[in-house]
Amino acid sequence: MKVLILAALLCMYSAVTHAVTLPAPVSNSTASSTAEGLLPAEHLGQCPSGWFKKGSRCFLMVTSKKTWKDAVKHCVGQQGSLASVQSSDEYNFLQTMVTLSGQSSAWIGGFYFQGAWLWIDSAGFYYTNWHTQNNVYAYPCLKLNSNGGWSNRRCRTICAFICARILSC
Repeated sequence: MKVLILAALLCMYSAVTHAVTLPAPVSNSTASSTAEGLLPAEHLGQCPSGWFKKGSRCFLMVTSKKTWKDAVKHCVGQQGSLASVQSSDEYNFLQTMVTLSGQSSAWIGGFYFQGAWLWIDSAGFYYTNWHTQNNVYAYPCLKLNSNGGWSNRRCRTICAFICARILSC
């Protein structure tokens, strides 16, 4: 039990002492960063190589364009998911990532299902930042726009995307 408490305290300490926002990452690769889809070992409380920290999560901007469904698969292969957006501060960070990567938009993990907007990572859909909202049945997938807000589009559209993963301890 003491070991678990110590590990939790070390994780919290690391998260607090390393809570620095870094420049936005860009990845052109659709392949994993190492053989067989495994990410390199990271230091306690730090993001893997190519990922950038914001709060308690790591984010990866992938500029190779995929459908929403294929972007979901890619992020899962990177031990993450398409990014949910939980606050205006997080939105601004992700918008900067998209802008600095030279993209006009990027898939995020929002989708419309049975009358509600949901996040693919099961986070609560409490923060919104709509630029435009189209017919939800024809356009059930979300993309973040570099010029502001997000919009829903057809999931078969190809687009760059942002993966997210929880900072590991």
